[in-house]
Amino acid sequence: MIRRITKIALRKIGLRKNRNTKETENKVAVQKDAGIRDRKELIEALTKDPLNENLHLKYADYASRAGNYYLAYAELKTAEALGAERNTVEGKLSKLRQSIPSLKRMSHNQYFRLFSLASEIINRASGSNISVLDVGGGNGKLASFIPDASYCLAEPKVNGISGTNLPFADHSFDYVVSCHVLEHIPVRERVVFLNQLLSKAKRGVILLNPFYIKGTYVEERLKLIIKLTNSQWAKEHLDCTLPRIQDIEQYAREKGLEIFIRPNGTMTTSMAFVIINYFAAKSGFRKELKELNTFFNEKFTEILDSKEYPNAYLIYLGWPEAQGSVTN
Repeated sequence: MIRRITKIALRKIGLRKNRNTKETENKVAVQKDAGIRDRKELIEALTKDPLNENLHLKYADYASRAGNYYLAYAELKTAEALGAERNTVEGKLSKLRQSIPSLKRMSHNQYFRLFSLASEIINRASGSNISVLDVGGGNGKLASFIPDASYCLAEPKVNGISGTNLPFADHSFDYVVSCHVLEHIPVRERVVFLNQLLSKAKRGVILLNPFYIKGTYVEERLKLIIKLTNSQWAKEHLDCTLPRIQDIEQYAREKGLEIFIRPNGTMTTSMAFVIINYFAAKSGFRKELKELNTFFNEKFTEILDSKEYPNAYLIYLGWPEAQGSVTN
């Protein structure tokens, strides 16, 4: 009787006890565990056979089912660059393009750096068909900014392709790019890393990185970000130390390379968005955060470069006789 009265009362206020709640929760948990196992198995297989285009196709399908559309797109492009049949890839890409979110709704700091890097690649390509190797490119969002280029992602924890022991023949790609990676590499290993990038490029290497700038309170601001957000990337910046422009210039001289350096972004704006994104996400203001990011991405992207206090520098390293070299 009490149970029946309770059910009636719950019904009246719009609630209903679901006998299958526990069963549903268990089902979701099993599906989630299965997804984790699928991903782990794919990454393990890719790590053993990183240039297997069919594995990258399978991984693209998995990423798409998981709702990671940027990665799915990057993996399809990677599979194509490694030799997957173009018609197969294009069929999957045409469906996927409808699911990829608007780029301008992306976090402003991420959008700005990828837009800057893509613009440099496109300008240097001068309308020609080019191939790009994206080393340390996370989940491959750069691929969506350069849809006309042949693209390959190298990110060991994401798709199994090592960024420090690149499994490609020398001069396999027109441009090798690396965005916000150098500052995460210990100082003693940076020359080896740059040599790796350079060895795989036909035309040159494009770097986009924060660098040490005197008088900008490097340690203080990184420690403040760590204190407020506990960000792992800031800890690595502090531990590895920021690279110095002079070291890259010396590297170029020793290798006989052309070097072009351009300031990118504004340090204060970038730092402000790190804090804004963190606290807006924690407070649940995700819709408002997207609106703010979209506004900056649409309105201010072209006017944010600061010569005195940039957030990063965009650097091109190439051979003097390289085709496609363009003076900034």
